[in-house]
Amino acid sequence: MNKLLITLIMFSIAVFSDSMQAGADTARRDYGIIKNHASLHARLRSVDMRDVRWTEGFWADRFAQTRDVTLPRLWELASDRQKGHAIQNLRIAAGIEKGQFKGTDWQDAWVYKWLESACYIYAVTSDRELNEQMDDIIDVIARAQQPDGYIASQTTARGRERFENARHHELYTMGHLITAACIHHRITGKTTLLNVARKAADYIYDRFKGREPKLADFPRNPSIIMGAVELYRTTGEKKYLDMANFFVDWRGSRYGKGRRNAWGVVTSGSDLNQNWRPLRKETEVVGHAVFFTYLYAGAADAYMETGDKTLLDALQRLWTDLVEKKMYITGGVSPMHRALPVRSFRPGELTAISGDSIHEGVGAPYQLPNDTAYNETCGQIGNLMWNWRMLAITGEARFADIMERNIFNSILSGIEVDGDGWSYTNPLRWHGPGHVLRSHDAHKRFDPGQRMICCPTNLMRTVASWHNCLYSVSKNELWIHHYGGNVFHGKLADGRKLQLTQKTDYPWEGRVRITVDAVESGDAFWILLRIPGWAKDATLTVNGKAAKVECRPASYASIERKWAVGDVIELDLPMPVRMITANPLVEHTRNQVAIMRGPLVYCLESIDVPAGVRFEDICLPADAKWEVQRESDLLGGVIVLKTKAVVIDKTATKDIGGYRQVSDVRPHHIDISMIPYYAWNNREEPKMTVWLPVRW
Repeated sequence: MNKLLITLIMFSIAVFSDSMQAGADTARRDYGIIKNHASLHARLRSVDMRDVRWTEGFWADRFAQTRDVTLPRLWELASDRQKGHAIQNLRIAAGIEKGQFKGTDWQDAWVYKWLESACYIYAVTSDRELNEQMDDIIDVIARAQQPDGYIASQTTARGRERFENARHHELYTMGHLITAACIHHRITGKTTLLNVARKAADYIYDRFKGREPKLADFPRNPSIIMGAVELYRTTGEKKYLDMANFFVDWRGSRYGKGRRNAWGVVTSGSDLNQNWRPLRKETEVVGHAVFFTYLYAGAADAYMETGDKTLLDALQRLWTDLVEKKMYITGGVSPMHRALPVRSFRPGELTAISGDSIHEGVGAPYQLPNDTAYNETCGQIGNLMWNWRMLAITGEARFADIMERNIFNSILSGIEVDGDGWSYTNPLRWHGPGHVLRSHDAHKRFDPGQRMICCPTNLMRTVASWHNCLYSVSKNELWIHHYGGNVFHGKLADGRKLQLTQKTDYPWEGRVRITVDAVESGDAFWILLRIPGWAKDATLTVNGKAAKVECRPASYASIERKWAVGDVIELDLPMPVRMITANPLVEHTRNQVAIMRGPLVYCLESIDVPAGVRFEDICLPADAKWEVQRESDLLGGVIVLKTKAVVIDKTATKDIGGYRQVSDVRPHHIDISMIPYYAWNNREEPKMTVWLPVRW
């Protein structure tokens, strides 16, 4: 009996066994995105994916769009031989069909993130056809795996040597496989994909435990750390946690005599992938945004299991550096397309990194250009994932504030409002059809194919699972982090059942009404509601009476009560239009303002400016008066902000080159209308800006 036939028989037995359990398994806990219910060093525990259902409003619409438009569209593209070719690559690696590998070295991750997204949607819909679709592609994945557990079609389908180059991203794609497998098992109860993931993780553990010097630059993109911790949480096998900690510790060697990592290996360390200085000793965020956010998210996962304070201290320090010096108002965290490394060196250290360069990452402190901003969507998603874990560790509202800033602005900006069409970069200024394109910029939103493939599926899995980030529980507390029309039907950490309904038109309006629909009898417990950092003068009532609790911005308002069916909490978060200035050290935005309302950053597009006005001459008066107007038929339904802007007409005489001497200035007013930044570039290709000069 040949090997392929044996593999088919074994897989069929596993599928049959899983199908017999499926009915019972759907009643099991799925533990949400991160299974930290037993993590000793997490203050907050995830609720189950099935505990929360969108009911109406902004996020209900986007979940439905993800289910009905984005998920099938990205499957169609992944299956297209001329475009994605992602599924064909796995079929070639499995020996199911003949052909040549096409696409990026991380094409497999397209399939794994699609699977993870499908799991989140299946948890809500229980769609039989979607379940069968997942089974079919898992069959292909299982057959593509090598007998020793290795799986990476970018290598096997091309006949490459394994781990010959960190840029081949084998550990990155296997990291996403492992994460998807954990979610698939916990939601469906099946072990078909989990068995593949365990076999792959066992192979990685054995391959890297010898600490070979030539492997010291792996992984380049460290999704394997989050995947390994999640596999430990899912299976209870400690060696997977040990593997995650190994990869955290393995990172951080660098050039130079006597500069060795913990195992005495000298390597060509690089700031690009945070491999110049050990994480625990790092003082500033450097390098590729996806690399550092995935590394820090994985280290936060590891901390929840080990309680290693040196890790948490480093993560807190790096978070402050990023948020205060290197993050855009939209939450974007990768200003640079390409740059030389810029870091602060300690006395006695080398002051240059030979041959090193940074792409898709951070630059120097306060180096935040607008029209050349890179801001890869995946970087912002990594930032959200890191902050979700920091929130679980600490219960501090500042981390939820960053999540909100990311999801509403620099993540949703990566997809068209109709759910079909994506952008890789998210600049804060655009010069229209004449804009000079840099790496991965595009005049129009695109379909992923054999390049620029990572962001669409990453964004999809984020939106598909966002409802799991709304709530957490602790011993006798329910935490409400984010707002949207939904029903929570779950349990507190002590096992008591609770059902709530949240009604709100957030993010357009700040009124949130929460009704207790069912509650199991018992002692009083706390409900904690996040007061966003932008929310001044928030008020909170219970059953119509003012709650005796402080509603301080960037904190949680805590209400203890013996809750009863019919109790109503009403939170009011005023949403005036706000003018925001940046730190004056950010030269690109000095004497300019950005406009926000609630959690949303707004932008101006030239399509909303009167004809004949030069876009670059527009500025805002410091005392601008704003009209807030809902336009249900515009960009999927948005609130626009209207005001009188100032246009400065200047009479100037030529000086030298492109410079002019101003001799006369004549300001006049025009009407403008600003839209949420996430919805830019959905109408033709107008000019756009987030920051506008201010006339004080």
